[in-house]
Amino acid sequence: MIPPSFPASFPRSLGGVEVDNPVWLAPLAGITVPALRRFHRRLGAGLAHTEMVSALGLAYRGKKTRELLTVLEGEGPLAAQLFGPDAPSLAEGARLTLAVHPFQALEINMACPMPKVARKGAGAALLERPDEAVRAVRSCAALGVPLWVKVRLLPGGAATATARFCEALLDAGAAFLLVHGRTPGQRYEGTADRDAVCALARLYPGLLGASGDLFTPEDARAYLEGGCASVLVARGLLKDPLLVPRILEELGFPLPLGGEGRRNPREALLELGDDLFLREGERTALLLAKRMVAGWFRGGHGAAERRHRAVLTRDWASLRKQIQEWPDREELDRPPRIEG
Repeated sequence: MIPPSFPASFPRSLGGVEVDNPVWLAPLAGITVPALRRFHRRLGAGLAHTEMVSALGLAYRGKKTRELLTVLEGEGPLAAQLFGPDAPSLAEGARLTLAVHPFQALEINMACPMPKVARKGAGAALLERPDEAVRAVRSCAALGVPLWVKVRLLPGGAATATARFCEALLDAGAAFLLVHGRTPGQRYEGTADRDAVCALARLYPGLLGASGDLFTPEDARAYLEGGCASVLVARGLLKDPLLVPRILEELGFPLPLGGEGRRNPREALLELGDDLFLREGERTALLLAKRMVAGWFRGGHGAAERRHRAVLTRDWASLRKQIQEWPDREELDRPPRIEG
């Protein structure tokens, strides 16, 4: 069980990075852009990740790749996640990453199962080449910044093989591991093996965080009670944009913004939409803001009608005006007055 004093043990250092809590924002391609990362940090996430960045793209001086390393004020602590096929490319990518911004941690992705990444020898393909994975960790850790690694379970239910792989990475200089509870072959199908992840975490106390099927505060609690030092919130945010503060409340952490971040997120949403509009364009601003709106205003008197109007809105200025005029969460929850 998580002891009652659990929140009191934070801020603390995990993987060489000082964090306020163990609830972290995972990298999501096309989703965790800088404005959205800052938004979830404002709602309480203890740490955020960049989107997954190609080490080879950085070496080839790709403009779009470099733009993935853009950082806004108020985002930190922030980990930059890189993928690449071998130690030399990852080490060079890590060096170029730190030249763009002094990230609090560097992270090598050895977990992405998608063919466009794995067939080039990167992501989860490195799980099949443990010697190269170890060389990559050793090369990147030599840069002096905390080096983290994201991995998956090895196939065939080989818990001991996964444990040996994790131990080799830690021995090579990894300061922290994040383990997704599926094998590469599962991709994102089926169910993440929470028990396997927690069993690994108990082997390496304070050195392993969990990823996979975290959709409720109870999921986060189960991972942390099982021995994991942190949890990554990923696809759960697309269903519930307020998942981070809900988890923090479940664990007994004080909510940011005096608790207003959960009850009335209007100002945070407006700031997010404005940032997205200016930095990512209107299409992205509308797409992500509508996802936030759908999650926040689920239930309550009149919420469905307002949500429907928002979905049909075609420009950010109109959606912004609607959000400004919407009632507070408490008013939505209040039953309608019956006249007569």
